[in-house]
Amino acid sequence: MANDLQASSSPVRNRVLTQLAPDDLEALKPLLRPVEFRGRAVLQEANRRVEYVHFIEDGLVSHLSGTRTDFVETAMVGYFGYVGVPLVLGAEVSSQRSVVCMPGTALRIEADDLARVMADRPQIREEMLRYVPALIAQNTQSVLCAAKHEINQRLARWLLLANDRIQSDVLYITHELLAASMGVRRASITNALLQLEADGVVEKRRGAVRIVDRPALENRTCDCYHVVRDAYDRSVVSDCDGHHHDAGHGMIAGTA
Repeated sequence: MANDLQASSSPVRNRVLTQLAPDDLEALKPLLRPVEFRGRAVLQEANRRVEYVHFIEDGLVSHLSGTRTDFVETAMVGYFGYVGVPLVLGAEVSSQRSVVCMPGTALRIEADDLARVMADRPQIREEMLRYVPALIAQNTQSVLCAAKHEINQRLARWLLLANDRIQSDVLYITHELLAASMGVRRASITNALLQLEADGVVEKRRGAVRIVDRPALENRTCDCYHVVRDAYDRSVVSDCDGHHHDAGHGMIAGTA
């Protein structure tokens, strides 16, 4: 599970939190506890009560559907979002398992505390709900992508989405975990990565993959990536002049 960290004065990075009104964020801050999570840590079990909501600051979390031994990733969560959406929708139980696939940090709040603050400040719930359509879009496209597209396209989509969510060219992910997340054989992932490496698109490292040429990777993905990216762009808060607080695609796109 996640490990508690000492309170930090570092700026909040999570995009959902940064889009809150300043007074709403200040109301939440005393209840947010910085935590560190390691690879394969379980932040939420399926069919269990949501006890905490994790606003991801760094790292990557996979939403998984299925059993413990037979599962597939339906969405990944980075600093764009949070784990614990059912609570914001008014449900107490999660239907999916949320497992860390890249270690990182989060700001964690107890479910009861968040529910109480949302009742006092309804705008917090409204802002948190902006994230939900984008998450649903990612779930939907993941199913479509798995059914319709080739492994090379699916792998490119996964790498691009991960790159966006951690804002780093180096993805600390193993072939085994990639294969499990995508519901394919490990050999299929290895072969697809070898082809990308031969083309100068990525560089394999021990326990990691580095994106060398992001534009080339985008040329190899399917439309599913762009659908999901655009859905997250639309979730960004706009001001009264219609301008995004963040920089649209320039913010969403990764750093490679």
